[in-house]
Amino acid sequence: MFDYHVHTSFSADSATPMAAQVEAAIAAGLREIAFTEHEDYNPGDETSFFFRHADYHAEVDRCQAQYGDRIRILRGIEVSEPHRTAPLCGPVLAGYPWDFVLGSLHWVDGQYNAYLKDYYLRFGDWRESMRKYFRELSDLARGGDFDVMSHLDYPVRYGVQVFGDAYDIADFEREIRPALRILADRGKGMEINTNPLWRHKAHPNPPGIAVRWFREEGGEVLTVGSDSHRPATTGACIDQAIVLARAAGFTRLATFNKRKVTFVDLPPNPKPAA
Repeated sequence: MFDYHVHTSFSADSATPMAAQVEAAIAAGLREIAFTEHEDYNPGDETSFFFRHADYHAEVDRCQAQYGDRIRILRGIEVSEPHRTAPLCGPVLAGYPWDFVLGSLHWVDGQYNAYLKDYYLRFGDWRESMRKYFRELSDLARGGDFDVMSHLDYPVRYGVQVFGDAYDIADFEREIRPALRILADRGKGMEINTNPLWRHKAHPNPPGIAVRWFREEGGEVLTVGSDSHRPATTGACIDQAIVLARAAGFTRLATFNKRKVTFVDLPPNPKPAA
C-alpha cells in the first residue's frame, strides 16, 4: 500500500513530527509514504512561505536513515496554483531533489479561497462557483510543473455548508473532462484523495465516476493519498481507494522516484468480512 499525500509539521496546518507519521505509516502496513508539504504563496493564506525546505530535506534524511529498512520515504511537495506561481515555485522545484510534486488549486483566479463559505456565495449560485473552479483546473493541467493533480473536487469539502447534498460531480462533466484530457496528454496524473472517506463522507475526492472519466480520456498515472495531517489518519481508507481505482478501469498505480514514474499492479481488493 502507498500513501502519496501526507503532511507533517513542515506544513503550517499540521503539528505532527515527521517521525510520528512514519511510525504511523509502518503500523498501517504502508510500503511507501510521500510527505507532500504545502508550498503556498498567496498572501491571504496562513500557510504561505511557511515551508522550510532545507530543514525538511534534513529531516527526511534522518527518517530514511532510521526507518528506511521498513518503508520507502519520498520527498514530496504540494504546490498551490503552480500555473500561476511558476516564478516562485520554479527555483524551489529545481533546487531540491524532489521525488514527487502535487499540483493543487486552492485559490480560484488567484484571489478566491475555495476553503471559505464566502466563495460559494460570491457568484450568486454555488454551481457557478464550482464551474469556475473546474474550469481553472484546465489551466493548471496545461501550465503547471507538477506530477499529479490533487483532490480534483476539493471545494466540495467546504461548499457542503452551502449546497448540502445537492452536489453531483456528474453535473460538471463538461467542465472537468478537458482538464483530465490535458493531464492524460501530458503524461500527468490525478489522485484519489481519501480525506472525505475517513471523515465518513460517501465519496473521496473525486468520486469514482471522475476517476473513470480520467481513464476514458487516456489517463494512466494514478496515485492514492490520505491527505493526512496526523498519525490517526495516515494511510486511512487507502484500501477503499484501491477498490475504486479497479472499478474505474485501472490495473496499476503510479509510484515515483526523482519525479520519474513507474507502475505497480494494484493489490487485490480486500476480502469482505465473513
